[in-house]
This record gives sequence, C-alpha cells and structure tokens, in this order.
Amino acid sequence: MKIYVDGPFKKRHQQYLRNALPEEDFTFKTEIEKPEDQLKTLLEADILLGNPKPADVLQKAMNLKWVQLHSTGFDIYQGIRIPAMVTNMKDYYAQPCAETVIAGIMSLYRGMDRFTLLKEQHQWLGYSVRSGLRLLRHKRVIILGAGSIGKHIHKILQVFDCDVRFFARSAKEEVLRTPEQLLEAIPSADIIIGCLPGTEQTRGLFTTRMIHAMHSDAIFCNVGRGNLLEDENELVAALKEGKIGGAVLDVSAKEPLPADHPLWDCPNTVLSQHTGGGNKTEIEGILDFFLINFRRFKSGQPLLNMIQLEKGY
Repeated sequence: MKIYVDGPFKKRHQQYLRNALPEEDFTFKTEIEKPEDQLKTLLEADILLGNPKPADVLQKAMNLKWVQLHSTGFDIYQGIRIPAMVTNMKDYYAQPCAETVIAGIMSLYRGMDRFTLLKEQHQWLGYSVRSGLRLLRHKRVIILGAGSIGKHIHKILQVFDCDVRFFARSAKEEVLRTPEQLLEAIPSADIIIGCLPGTEQTRGLFTTRMIHAMHSDAIFCNVGRGNLLEDENELVAALKEGKIGGAVLDVSAKEPLPADHPLWDCPNTVLSQHTGGGNKTEIEGILDFFLINFRRFKSGQPLLNMIQLEKGY
C-alpha cells in the first residue's frame, strides 16, 4: 500500500509510522525536493495522510482510496470530487480550542495581558489595577455554533454559572436559529464566541450591524474561521474606539497576520495566532488516530470521522 504523507511531521514522527506499519510503503513530502516529484508521488498513492496545498492538487489524485486530513476544518477542499473516502480529525481539537478561548477571556477579565506587559516594563501598579478586574461568573454568553468546540466551551462555562445560548440552525440545545434572532440577542450579551466552520453559509455571518449592537464591555471571540466577520475593519474600529470591551482572536481574515495589520495595535485584544488547537502531544494524537483508521481501512470496517468534501460536511 503506497501511503503519501503531507503534514507537519518531523523525523521522529516519520519513524513512528514506519515502525507501526513496517510492511507499508511510506513516502513523506519532506523527503522529496522537487514539486513535480511530490505531485507524481501523490498521484500514485493509495492513501494520503495530510492536507496538500494548493487544494486543486487533491482534485487530480484520482488513484487515492482514502484521505485522512490532519485537520478538523476542510473549507479549502470544499466542492472537490474524488473517488477516495475522506476523513478528518473532527472533535480532536475541541478541548484545546475551548481552553484557548477561556484562557483569552480570563486574561482580559483578570488583567493577565496587562500584567505581562507590566512585568516586561518592571512596573508595579498593584492596588490601582484591582477595580478594573472583572469576573467570568454569571456572564451572558452567546456561542456561535453548537458543534464539538461550542459544546466544550459550554461545559467549561457551566462551572462559572454563565448564562449560555447557542446560535445554530439545527441543534437540540437552547438556540438562536436565525441571524435576526442573533442580532436581537447581541445587545444583552457579555461575551460572543465564534466557533463555526468556514462555509458559504457562515462567511460574513457576523455583520457590521452586529458589531455595532455589542455593548461597551462586551468581548468578541473567534476560534472558528476568520471569514466569520463581514468586515474585520469594523471590529478594529470598535476596539480602537472603545465601543466594545475587547477581543480574543485565534483566527483572522488574513493569515499569517501582516506585520502592519491594525489588529496588532488594538487594545484589550488577545491574538493567539491560530494555535487554538495545539497541545504538546498534538502530532502524536494525529498519528495514533491515523493508525486506528488505517487498521479499520485494511479490515474493511467503516472509517471514523467520514466527511463529504463536495457537500462541505
């Protein structure tokens, strides 16, 4: 079985796979210098582990029987039609993403972002800072998306006795189902957390009007996709003019964020640089999941986390 691997895997990860499946024929993209040879190897492979770029190279890989993406999101591949079965990491990143959002919120509420700067400046403000600190307890929260990330965030917020509502088109939880209902609820929300996938339906869903509807202490968070905002510049303006209380952004419209982007200079803003799903054993977990699915593939069992690229889910 020819397996082509295109991902952030180091030599120890490569050896881990080869030791686990010594009878299989692994080729890693990092072992091939020329792009044309990389493409040739991909086109000859039976199995792909990874997220090849540009996205259209996957469209050409008609020999593939199974693709295991190393991500949860797959918006760049939406609409692609290939005969291969495709699986993703589904809720693998949900817990770290949830912890990242909560850490960002707590950083703003408890002043940790400010204390970090004061430490670098060797400044002690002490008691004068206390009156500006806030509590997460009993906050009113709207979570955009009732998927695995949203549910993990909700579970953590329950410890703080937060009043949580979901925005979702189809879910059993108490929800806001339409953009009109969402807009109506925004003025009373203390925290709004975006954790939606990047689809045509979610692109620009959080409109300029919604940003303007947030109250002056409200925090906007996004750990989903950067295209959730209709106009990112409107968020920048709201932050710089103090019209909202802050932002926790794991994603942005353009990534990497250019050095001259105005978000860098926004007050009360945490930028976690699309690391929300990261953890110390992230890669090892991806490889272990691949091995579980590989054994199911070999034995003819249904694969875990099946998705349909052409349908976007």
